[in-house]
Parts: sequence; C-alpha cells; structure tokens
Amino acid sequence: MTRKWHIRPYRDGDEKQILKLRRVVFGDLDPVRLKKSTWKWQFQDNPSGKAICFLAESNGEIVGQYVTIPTRFVIGGKEALLAFSCDTMIHPEYRRQGMFSVLAREVYDHLETRYNINRVWGFPNDQSLPGFTEKLGWRMLPTIPLMVMPIRPLAMIFSALPLLNKIPKSPPVPIKTDTDISFSTKIQGLHINPIEHFDEAFDALWQNHSTIAPVIQVRDRRYLQWRYLSVPEFGYRPFAVLCDGRLLGYLVIRMMALKGQMFGVLLDVFPFPMGSVLVIHEIFSFSRQYVKAHGGDFLTCLLPRREAEILKRAGFKRVPEIINPKTWRLGYRYAGKSPSKNLDYWHVTYGDTDVV
Repeated sequence: MTRKWHIRPYRDGDEKQILKLRRVVFGDLDPVRLKKSTWKWQFQDNPSGKAICFLAESNGEIVGQYVTIPTRFVIGGKEALLAFSCDTMIHPEYRRQGMFSVLAREVYDHLETRYNINRVWGFPNDQSLPGFTEKLGWRMLPTIPLMVMPIRPLAMIFSALPLLNKIPKSPPVPIKTDTDISFSTKIQGLHINPIEHFDEAFDALWQNHSTIAPVIQVRDRRYLQWRYLSVPEFGYRPFAVLCDGRLLGYLVIRMMALKGQMFGVLLDVFPFPMGSVLVIHEIFSFSRQYVKAHGGDFLTCLLPRREAEILKRAGFKRVPEIINPKTWRLGYRYAGKSPSKNLDYWHVTYGDTDVV
C-alpha cells in the first residue's frame, strides 16, 4: 500500500525520531549507536563539519533518512572535501516507493548548491546497491577482500554449523583491561603503547605519509582524536608503535560480539605497511595476543588490497564470498572528474567505514 510522505531537511530535535527509526531498521546491532550522545558525535561534532541530512515524514513521524557527513581526503596529493554517505534508512512500511532516490537527490543538490561538494562516497549494502548504481549514478569498485586470522579455529567452526549452535555456549571470557596485557616485542627498542591522547606527533606522522596512496582520508590528530577517543563506549583501543622513542605509526583494535562470537577488529594500521617486515610481524603478533587475551575467536582486518600478500604471510585468510557475512563494496558518485576505478589506488580500512 502506497503511503503519503514528504521530504524536508533535518531540524534540531529530530534526532529522537531518527534514533527510533534506526532501531526499527537496524535493531540493536551496535547499541552504542542508539545513544543520542553518539548521534551527536557522528553528525554534529564531526571536525570536518556537520552532516547534511534530509528526512521523509509521514503523519508527523520520520520514516526515511538520507545523510552525508563531510570527510577530508587527499587525492593525488591535494586535499579535497568529500561527502560520506551513511545511515541510509527507510521504514519497512515505506519501501519500494522511490523514497530512497528522492531523499538522496535532495541531499546531493544541497551539497552542490550550498557547499560546492559534488563528490560522494560510501559502502552500499546489498539492499541499497541497486538504488545507488541504477538511479543515482554511483560507480562501484571491486569488492574489498575480507581477511580473517583464526585464533580459536574450533570455536569459529562450531559457530558456523547450525546444529552445533544449539549446544549451550560456554560463559564469555571476562574482558581484561589493557593493563592486564603485557607484550614484549622481539625487536630491541620497539614498543607498542596505549594512546590516551593524539598529540602533535600524529600530525607529523600524517604529513610524512599522506601520499602513501593516491586516494586516502586525512588521518591527522584532529580526526584521530574524534574518531577513536571521543566515544569511550565504542571500546576503541589505539596503540602507538615506537622505535627508540620515535613514532613509527599507530594501530586501533576493537573487540566486538556478534552471534555469540567474540572477535577482534583491526580498524586501522597507519602507515601500512609500517617499517620493516619484522615490525609488521610484531604488530600482527601483538594484535593477535590482544584479541586472544580478550576472549576473541578471530581477528579481522580490512586493509589495502595491494598489500594482500603481507596479510597472507602474517596468517590472514581471505573469507570466501559464499560464506562472507558482509560484502564490502566501495562506491562513489562524482559530478566531475573521478578518482581511479582501481581499488589499489584507494587506502581504505575498517576505520573509514561507519559500521565498525
């Protein structure tokens, strides 16, 4: 049944109904994102600018949303502002009525006329992909491979088998604090230490490595502080990699639970690759030990495809698409000249997504 609705821009106070719609569409997949404070962090306190959001309203209720947030990129050595498409939501009772494309075009027009932003990017899911490509002119890059390092292989197998899923699960392993985990590297002078605050050294790190890929999101201290330390409830754990006191880079880990499994997510390693092969080995060894100490069954990462051989040598396996729980598709919409369609030109990690 076709229902009546109209489009309007976001107004202060709409977030209460937006979060209500989020619960209907996504459930409690990540409860932290159902909090008003988290919504404000993502869409109002973004250091690159506030979100551009248009809503569909029906009988006083918000039933649809299309929103983008500004993101700073370096493309071909020059900084540019792009819009990141995220949190697209249509109430189940209002789908297949053209709402998604109408909302998106309103946002795109607003971005171009008011902010002169004509480049949008994001990670369309299976449901929204046809709308992005067939109606909104998006171009898709090859699928980004999902890499997994097994830590407790039997637990992964048991979780994947429906019959074994009926067996009562053991109580979860209590989460340890970072101070409970000790790690000594095999390289003299190499240390991996928790980060409490991103300081000026991370600005210098970014400047020194901002061109490791033709297309990369800015990773200066302002962005890192906002992304990984402003919402403690996410449980992001950033670590600095130091050699004789000199900052080589950083990594970020998050522990997550999904369908009864605890696993670790390596959100970002920057720069990547970092230092020598031995340094990279120590980084992955640390990550594995951290996840194991927190009760994780496996470690997953989404790192540049061009470095797939490094990941394989470290013990990561590519998840076959037939059993892949989520396909990572990177796409973009450019009104003018677009960046390369070669996925290897893009530096993308889990940290660049809005899902993890």
